[in-house]
Amino acid sequence: MTINVEKLPKSQVRIKGSLPAEDFDVFIKKATDHFVSEAELPGFRKGKAPERMVLEKIGEGALLEEAAEEALQAIYPAILKEHAIDAIGRPQVRITKLARQNPLEFEADIAVLPEVSLPDYKNTAKTINAKPKEEIVVSDEELEKSLDWLRKSRAKKAHPELVNGEEKGAQEQLPDLNDEFAQSLGAYKTVEELKNALRENIKLEKEQKAHDKRRGELLETLSGASTMNIPDILVESEKDKIYSELRSRIEQIGMQWDVYLTHIKKKEEELRNEWQSDAEKRVRTALMLREIAKRESLEPTEDELNSWVYQYLAQTEESEKKNLDLERVKDYAYGVIRNKKVLEFLEQC
Repeated sequence: MTINVEKLPKSQVRIKGSLPAEDFDVFIKKATDHFVSEAELPGFRKGKAPERMVLEKIGEGALLEEAAEEALQAIYPAILKEHAIDAIGRPQVRITKLARQNPLEFEADIAVLPEVSLPDYKNTAKTINAKPKEEIVVSDEELEKSLDWLRKSRAKKAHPELVNGEEKGAQEQLPDLNDEFAQSLGAYKTVEELKNALRENIKLEKEQKAHDKRRGELLETLSGASTMNIPDILVESEKDKIYSELRSRIEQIGMQWDVYLTHIKKKEEELRNEWQSDAEKRVRTALMLREIAKRESLEPTEDELNSWVYQYLAQTEESEKKNLDLERVKDYAYGVIRNKKVLEFLEQC
């Protein structure tokens, strides 16, 4: 088989191939046998009609098209492997020559993962990591807000009262901030223990936000300094993810998607156009992380993958498990674990 691979713009390649006539004959024979085995002609049981009659009914064109499709499905994975093509999505195939006793000739345009040129990511990460960390302080005001929220969550409604001859609505009765209140919340014996726990929780939350902010700065800096030619199919796929995430959140709060679109006075296509920049950033970051993982050999182990999938399944409702594609779950886990390893690697530079 003769194969020529040509690079195209926008991270695409064009494969031009020619399958020898004798090899194509094998697939013509398979297609013929398939049509004969499925044929139901008058006077014959299924699969028992003469081959000549079956071929007259289906036509030469339909037979050769079936043979060509089977041939391409068989040889396509081998072509990708032999020429190290990281294909994305389905190829756009054109048959350029299709006839008996002739080679099967075809062209296929395929989106591929782009080549990624990275900056000096280790030094960049080292510079960002060396910046002074934000001092985390929990103010008395923040603590009071948390205490007020807790008291309001345990508030009781008082009965309406008559004031100057007018009935006033029910008022909230906040519980007193005392040891008894602290004990009602769980493993706290005194108000001081409760305050200390709240202060620690607020601090941890602020530390996490500060960590996420620094990590975001690192990713944005490295991603912005990387160069790559992003294929449209990846951007559109990322828009699909943004759509699914948004629609899920909207439906979780009890609003129908159509109602939401009416409320914001926009169509789905308008939203997708607005997501263009965010989708490109997300794809750019993902490709950058993937390239660093490749260069630093930061790949998940089989045990790590199995552990992640096991925990995911343990948290999934039984009714939902039957609809899960375990291979897709494992692919997702692979990306999550790999990216975590890359981020930890960068933060230790």
